Amino acid sequence: MSNIFLAIPLFGWNVTIFNLTSTSFSLQWTKLYSVVNQDANFYLTEVKSVQGTVLTLETVHGNITSTIIKGLGPSSKYRVGVFGINSVGQPYKSLENVITTKEGKRQ
Repeated sequence: MSNIFLAIPLFGWNVTIFNLTSTSFSLQWTKLYSVVNQDANFYLTEVKSVQGTVLTLETVHGNITSTIIKGLGPSSKYRVGVFGINSVGQPYKSLENVITTKEGKRQ
């Protein structure tokens, strides 16, 4: 597996967060090809605490550009990013987004 710590940051890679609730959100990104002219074999979505602890790391097939992140705490802040890994194992990463879940009860 690729070392995501060596991922090349891509400043123009669009990552969008929507349908934000107290315990989940939807995450969507443009294909890696649109930024570096290389297809992704797969993507990794990463959710971290604001302190930097990795809470979830989900693998998404290279043909899919969205996912739903669940199991979060209400009124909590998270750092969210996407990694794209090409056919030779080179990882690229989006800029991190900081989100705060809505108030409410844990489901």
